[in-house]
Amino acid sequence: MKYVIIILILSINFEIMAKQISDFNWEKRIVIISFEKKENKIFQSTQKFVSENECSINDRNLKFIYFEKFKNKEFETPIFLNKYGIWIIGYDGSIKDYSTNEKIFLRLFKLIDSMPMRKSEMKNDQC
Repeated sequence: MKYVIIILILSINFEIMAKQISDFNWEKRIVIISFEKKENKIFQSTQKFVSENECSINDRNLKFIYFEKFKNKEFETPIFLNKYGIWIIGYDGSIKDYSTNEKIFLRLFKLIDSMPMRKSEMKNDQC
């Protein structure tokens, strides 16, 4: 019984410590990648996109957060995350786009650059 109580206390503390995606509202634009395993094309293509577009990603104030089998050690799973795919979340916390595959990256920068807040940020682009 003693061990059960300790495990319950530890699991409750872990849940309290998990960050919310909403903690980034008005600070970062979020790209959530939900995949089954790292061998999946969606994970692989995201890794490639991030490595090839680091400067543009930083200019657009993007943070990529990965959920493998709907889990992430640092973040609580958002309520909408019930399928595999890629979500773009704006500064306001709303979903701006979703795709089941990497084709979303073909329109990612154009979508963000059309957002009103991004237009003022473009004056300081480094790329």
